[in-house]
Amino acid sequence: MTRAADTVLLGRVFTAVPGAPWAEGVALRDGVVAAVGDEATVRAAIGPRTEVRVVTGGLICPAFQDAHIHLAEGSLFDLWCNVHDVAPEAYLETIGAYAASLPAGAWVRGGGWSMAAFEGGSPLRAPLDAVVGGRPVYLTARDGHSAWVSTRALELAGITRETPDPPGGRIERDAHGEPSGTLHETAIRLVLAHLPDVTQADWRAALELGQRYMHSLGITAWHDARVEPEILDAYRALDAAGALHGRAVMALWWDPARGVEQLAELEAQRASVSAAAGNVTAPTAKIFVDGVLENHTAALSEPYSGVAPPTRGEPLYDAETLNAAVAACAGAGFQVHFHAIGDWAVRAALDACAHARELHGVRDLRHQVSHLQVVDPRDLGRFAPLGVVANLQAYWACMDEQMRTLCLPVLGERGAWQYPFASLRDAGAPIAMGSDWRVSTPDPLKQMEVAVTRREEGRPDAEPLLADEALTLHDALLGFTAGAAFANHLDAETGTLAAGMSADLVVLDRDPFAAPAHEIGRTSVALTLHRGRVVHERSGAGGVR
Repeated sequence: MTRAADTVLLGRVFTAVPGAPWAEGVALRDGVVAAVGDEATVRAAIGPRTEVRVVTGGLICPAFQDAHIHLAEGSLFDLWCNVHDVAPEAYLETIGAYAASLPAGAWVRGGGWSMAAFEGGSPLRAPLDAVVGGRPVYLTARDGHSAWVSTRALELAGITRETPDPPGGRIERDAHGEPSGTLHETAIRLVLAHLPDVTQADWRAALELGQRYMHSLGITAWHDARVEPEILDAYRALDAAGALHGRAVMALWWDPARGVEQLAELEAQRASVSAAAGNVTAPTAKIFVDGVLENHTAALSEPYSGVAPPTRGEPLYDAETLNAAVAACAGAGFQVHFHAIGDWAVRAALDACAHARELHGVRDLRHQVSHLQVVDPRDLGRFAPLGVVANLQAYWACMDEQMRTLCLPVLGERGAWQYPFASLRDAGAPIAMGSDWRVSTPDPLKQMEVAVTRREEGRPDAEPLLADEALTLHDALLGFTAGAAFANHLDAETGTLAAGMSADLVVLDRDPFAAPAHEIGRTSVALTLHRGRVVHERSGAGGVR
């Protein structure tokens, strides 16, 4: 090196570089990695003004990336009525207290309730009415696919017993046919259209909160997995102000109610951030193929077990329409990021990618299929040949209450097809990991623990879900570093620690490779750097001096 390093970190290093995953130190200069290797090599970069940090007992690794998160929308809950971390028995008390703080007639909005807390995954409006003083209420479920609404909200939206279910959605009804208080999938938009607009000031405050939270977890890049124009505007404004200290990849929402004519609008949105050449990119179109298993809107190839009337779920597209949408996106150079839960949806997404390839040839677009809850074993080997990334949400791959009460009973033998992580890896599928926050924790270490144990995080004695589908910790860590960077089209700069790569890295307070698998989630972040700049440092963190 011609000049001394700005910063040197000495300690055990996971580089995520194939064939050379381990090192003893990293030297940083001008926001990039100047050297990585054995201790002697890195010490040679130390000059009189170099800051030297010694990591004992911890681990240095590439900064984490989340390949599927709803950072902007998820962070809004911290400005509203947030029950994500509230016990179900305290939902109504929390909602009532929030409602009491509002002016008369104001909307109670927010969410985070668990479907497993309610019979059939569908809460009722009467308990809401009893605590909100006649206010309209709109509270989304933790997964964002359902909403709990009050009588006043239904009235404002004009939803009555005569209102038909919209295509791709369902209005839950009581024994008399009256709307009971839960809306699923596209039906939520019947009420959503009547809510007050989210202001740009709201979006700015949410992004700033969310960014700080991500940095505290070691995350410096993320794929915001459903972005509409107002969110893109907020990101662009934050970046222009020099206040975005991470790389944000936008998945622009493809409206299922429209056709390929919307492509021009997505191209204009992509161009609006490409011209700025900052921390925001928009290479992706987000397509929801189906819903979720818990409310029977995930699209299955065969009917749900024990559900009456019989249903295969609620696909948002027929195969022909989906093929046309994906082909149009691919032809315009967009990566497509699919939401696909059921086996029919997964196969339809892969078929659409194959169709687009036939029309446009092989392109380095790196389409992603996210969630992959139920995958027909015959489709496992299709990802690698098509160049499609398997985007995994590891925290769900366990035998939790929602799995026991809402998923397994309706799947029958297909329960053995769930979250086939190891099978996808063995079939050569490119793997990336994302949290889908705010559906579940965004903490990568907690997600890695579940990926490795297939048990609920922190519960070593719990029954595992399909233990043979567990990943190694090495696999899981790659999913949040090199794998996510590849999916995010950021791998030329980030995801690995090698000379010339961006100085995006994290220091963990313990080495998760040296701990029992059920303690991986106890690991926390002591230091996070983005482009060589400290964006998070926990005071008093052990092992770093």
